This record gives sequence, structure tokens and C-alpha cells, in this order.
Amino acid sequence: MMIPKILYEESTYKMIFWSSILNGIGSRFAQVGSLALLYELTESGMALGILLSLQVLPTIVFAPISGYLADRFHKGNLLFWADLLRVPFALLPIVAVSTGQLWLLYFSALVISIGNAIYRPVRFAIIPEIVQKKNLVSVNGLEQNAIGITLVFGSLLGGLMGYFFDVIILFFFHSLFLLCAACLLWRLKKIGFYQRIKDVKPQTSFSEMSRLILNVALLRVLLIVFAVMPLANGIDNVVFNLIALDVFSQGNIGVGLIYGALGIGFVLSSFITKWIRGKYIIIAVVMIFFEGIGHLFLSQSYLFYQAILLAIMISFVGGISNICFDTVLMKILPKSKRGFLFGTFSMIQNSSMGIAMILAGFLTEWLSPLSSALLVGVSYVIFALVFMIAFKQINIRHSLMKLKNIT
Repeated sequence: MMIPKILYEESTYKMIFWSSILNGIGSRFAQVGSLALLYELTESGMALGILLSLQVLPTIVFAPISGYLADRFHKGNLLFWADLLRVPFALLPIVAVSTGQLWLLYFSALVISIGNAIYRPVRFAIIPEIVQKKNLVSVNGLEQNAIGITLVFGSLLGGLMGYFFDVIILFFFHSLFLLCAACLLWRLKKIGFYQRIKDVKPQTSFSEMSRLILNVALLRVLLIVFAVMPLANGIDNVVFNLIALDVFSQGNIGVGLIYGALGIGFVLSSFITKWIRGKYIIIAVVMIFFEGIGHLFLSQSYLFYQAILLAIMISFVGGISNICFDTVLMKILPKSKRGFLFGTFSMIQNSSMGIAMILAGFLTEWLSPLSSALLVGVSYVIFALVFMIAFKQINIRHSLMKLKNIT
């Protein structure tokens, strides 16, 4: 099997992979519990949009800082503390439930998202340093598999636990899984796997990063992709929740099922990596187009199982697109600037998504969730066509030569 082979071959990455699984499942438990609890208390799409936006907006500030730190300090330490320090804040929603103070729910989401904003750029920066170059596509496929596993087990199991038990138990498990993930990373440091990572003394600054992006056409277009796509993704996140909660009235278990379906799609996308041999950008853009088609069909759903099947299809093609774009970035970004640049890309990506989630909260006050899905589908199709034209207009080989000279 491909997955065990990669994990055994890349022993350093294996520890990070399993810590990410624990981290992700706990986060999904908390998300299912928070969204279901907030909707039960407010019945407001706007409230859901605000909560979801708090999970991504901190990236505006902390992702570039994280990238800066990733280029200068021990990445294992950064990952360890990003998990450990979030443990007590994961328990705050329990206090919110018992006291009725919803601001604690929002505050918990904010602090947890700050940890995610630090964790993700560091994780991205460390992968190409500890994974053999020939295995990058397979590992990025495994990353989508990890997203899928956390969605399936985290969201589906979280939905079932929230349905049969009190949602409070979900927040206990989130805190426990964060602690276990930190323990795995501590063990990783103790056994000295990070000796393979060479010390780098980068001289990156915001002005230097800006000049680099402006001077390299490929980076400019990729930055546009990372800035524009989350506008549709942000609305998408709110729409899927409301389809389960509002359109089909499925409650906690419906939220779990819809996220479980998205997870299955991401898992399936990871098995496509063995057939991806180059042409990453073309494949990624075509998959965005198919995402749009999937949302157009989703907007016409009359039964919940139709929405479930379409969610699998949408995340399947979206996962392939993510694999391709992540592989491109890992291959082309200079090692000494990888953390800082990816932190900047994450900042742009997540700030756009956060803004879109807030807008989605207002949008769903006027449009039904299915009408919003139609809008998202049209947006994806238009974005795919624009991206294809943009990539056709640049000399990719010339951009790669510039980046190679920097390296």
C-alpha cells in the first residue's frame, strides 16, 4: 500500500503526520461542537460566519510571523509549543456552555486559530526539508489523506457523539488530542530526527519578499490564486453547514455527515498521486473548474444524500487541486525563504477566506444556502477560466530560472 510505504520510508515525516491526525480530529470535534452549539443558541447564519471567520482571520497577523520564525528557529520546537499552549484554551467552550457567555466560545476559537496560523507555515516549511524530493507529490497526497481522515473521523464521529451525548465531551477530547499531538512532537525532538535539517541563516524581510513576488511572474499569479480562491471557499464553508442545519434540518449529525463526506473526497484524492506526473498547474486549474460544476449541481439538490454525494465529488477534485498547488510551491520556493513566503501566502489565503465567511453570514440572510451554492459554483468556473489565461500569459521556465538563481 502506498501510504504505509511512504510513512515507513519517511520516518521523520511519520511523527508529524500522526500528530497532525490527532490535532485535526480534535479540531473537528471542537468545530462540530461549537457550530452546533452556536446555531442552537442563535439560529443565525451570521453568527456561524463570524465564528468560522475567527478560525482564519488571525492568519493575517500570525502566518507571516510564523514563516519568519520557521526560517530562523528549530521547527520542531515551534510545532511542539503551537500544540501544547492551545490545550487549556480548548476547554474554554465548556465554561461558555455552563455560564452562557458566548464570548468565551469566540475567544477560544480565536486563540486556537492563532495556534493554527503558527502551526501550518512551519509544517509546510519542514516537509520539503525532511522528505525526499521524489516523494513530495506522494506526501502531499498523504496530506490530503490526513485532511480527509480528520474530516471523516473528526466530523462524523464528533457529530455522532454530539447527537448521543452532550457536546461538552467534544471539547474535552479536543484538549486531550492536542496534548497527545504535542507529546508525539516531543518524542520526535528527543530521538533526534531533526539532525537531517541543515541550519540556514536567511536574510528575509517584508520588502525583500515583496520584491521577489513582484519580480517573478509565476509567484505573482500564484499569489492571485491564493488571494481569490478563498473568497469562494469561505462562502463554501458556511454554505455546507447551513445545508445540513437549515435546508435539510439534520442537526449535529447532519453537520458530521456533511464534513465526513468532504473528508472521504479528500482521502480519495490522495490515491490519485501515482498518476500525477507533472503538469501540476494545468491539472490544478482544471480541478477548480470541476469544483464549480459540482457546486452548480449542489445548488439543485432536493435530497440530503444528493448533497452528501456532491460533497464527496467537490472535495475529491478540490483535493487534487491542493496537491498540485502545494507540490508546485514546495518545488519552486527557495529553501531559505520558504517559511516566510508560505506564511505570506497563508496570510493572503486565510484573510480572504475570513472576509468571505463574514460576507457569507450576511449573504445567507438574503439568499438561501442553495442559491449561495449556485453563486459559489459560478465563481469557481469563472476563476478557473481566468487562472488558465493568466498562467498562459507568463513564461514559467523564465520564472523558475529566477527562483533557481536565488536558491
